[in-house]
Amino acid sequence: MNYRDARVLTSEIYGVMLECAAGELKAHIKDVNDLNVFPVPDGDTGDNMWRTMHGGVKALAACKTEGLRDAVNTSSKGMLHAARGNSGVILSQFFKGITDVISTSEYADAECLLIALQNGVRHAYAAVLNPTEGTILTVARESVEYAADTVESDATLFELFTQLLIGMKESLEHTPELLPLLKQAGVIDSGGAGLYFIAHGFVNALSDEVDVLRSRYGYKAGIIDGEVGEGDRAEAVNVNFFTADDTMEYGYCTELLVRLQNTKTDISSFDDGEVKRFLAASGDSVVYIRDGSLIKLHVHTFTPETVLEYMHRFGEFLKLKIENMTLEHSGNGTPRTSEAVESVEAASETRPFGTIEKLRKFFGIVAVSAGDGFAETFTSMGVDVLVSGGQSMNPSAQDFIDAFKQIDADNIIVFPNNKNIILSARQAAGLYTDSRVHVIESCSLGQGYVGLAAVYPCEDNIEELVNTVNEAILNSSSGSVSVAAKSGSFDGIDVNEGDYIGFVGKTIISSSGTLIDAALSLAGHLLSDEKCVLTCFCGRETTEATNAALWSALNEKYPGVEVYLTPGGQDVYSYIFVAD
Repeated sequence: MNYRDARVLTSEIYGVMLECAAGELKAHIKDVNDLNVFPVPDGDTGDNMWRTMHGGVKALAACKTEGLRDAVNTSSKGMLHAARGNSGVILSQFFKGITDVISTSEYADAECLLIALQNGVRHAYAAVLNPTEGTILTVARESVEYAADTVESDATLFELFTQLLIGMKESLEHTPELLPLLKQAGVIDSGGAGLYFIAHGFVNALSDEVDVLRSRYGYKAGIIDGEVGEGDRAEAVNVNFFTADDTMEYGYCTELLVRLQNTKTDISSFDDGEVKRFLAASGDSVVYIRDGSLIKLHVHTFTPETVLEYMHRFGEFLKLKIENMTLEHSGNGTPRTSEAVESVEAASETRPFGTIEKLRKFFGIVAVSAGDGFAETFTSMGVDVLVSGGQSMNPSAQDFIDAFKQIDADNIIVFPNNKNIILSARQAAGLYTDSRVHVIESCSLGQGYVGLAAVYPCEDNIEELVNTVNEAILNSSSGSVSVAAKSGSFDGIDVNEGDYIGFVGKTIISSSGTLIDAALSLAGHLLSDEKCVLTCFCGRETTEATNAALWSALNEKYPGVEVYLTPGGQDVYSYIFVAD
């Protein structure tokens, strides 16, 4: 059985198309990620697009839909809420435009679908304040134009999407000519490539036998192979990353949801302090939150069995997760997308999860954070809820909505703290109706720090407050130091893979074989405008010895500058500098 001759889209066909598209994209996530232009290991376009697409698949599988209109609306809503990163938001808006046409049409033939695709392009362009050609937007637009010029109104669905795929291939190959950065790096656009794989999945769904699709994608009754877990990512484990000769270096990430039982303990007099002391003695990165008879805990430990045995004395497990962090460190584990949120809850243990402030505030703050140090710093600066995220771990629109729900305020100020997260935050703001949501244009953790410092807690004019914060960020100087993931010439600076690079935004300032030299050059650039204070957030991988050496070198080279080193705990970036 196949759908090669189908001329009208049905809910059944649409479901199969979505699943195969997500399956094809999932198979090429690394290919898409590797097209990243900037030489920092932050390529996550493939992940973001797949998670967005899978949000639609999962929403469709979770509901019993009645007809095509219901199916497209359900899946579109799932994508809107699951959208991550710029590419994911654009993709979700593309499908939103398609949905708006299909859901108001009597039936969806080739003529209707062409109109829907054209509307999808309009929605995708509208999602970006300053659309750039040579990106996923161009690939979407030019491929739809190509299909409109080559497909007859009575064409089969297979003929329509085959022509769309041909148009995408041609447009994708042309993207380096439109975007100099792509040509310089010798790659095609990553978002456009992701869209191509989606279209390829559509064509396969319409041409191949169902048995072939099941074999290729694990297609089965509404769910793609591999049920998703934390962060909507399939939890396949590559056992080769931990062999019989390996040594456990990082312990186990252990998370439990426990229901205290009256038959095992006196819940009314249960001693939370005793449990916290036990967890602190058992490991680190402890998070302990209790709401009545429910306990949620997180700990990094080498002996998860003792934690389970101890907690089993008081209740029963509703959910538990134990992950080998050596596998995670090898790049094979599930991203811990909730840890920054948990960290802020740990830093504010007087607020049990699931509760909100009794008095509605004038404004509350949500900030994206990465690393325990930044979580603690942001919390101390007045952030109400942290959302875990950053490079290669972009939160979804739904993650933001979940954070908004925890704040009872007339206004919510959001610090995305990453350029690739701003669109998701804006999308969530548009979907949320219980408060006015204001998204700050913070493109990095450093800018987020500057913006939070500009928040006046007693301000009663929200527009004035938002303008003040954005102005402070605009006038700030911040940059990062990281390890180059690829070689090349960037902004006139030659970079070798493995070098340390200092950069501001997407502009590389320095490249060196030593971390200290790259950091000193970046600091000099940031301090050139007569700044007199330099705050340095130290990354998770930096050592005390390296941090001390950097502090000494900075003080020696810039004796008139006050230098502060503080734990950041962030991945990817060895140091994040903020100059004032």
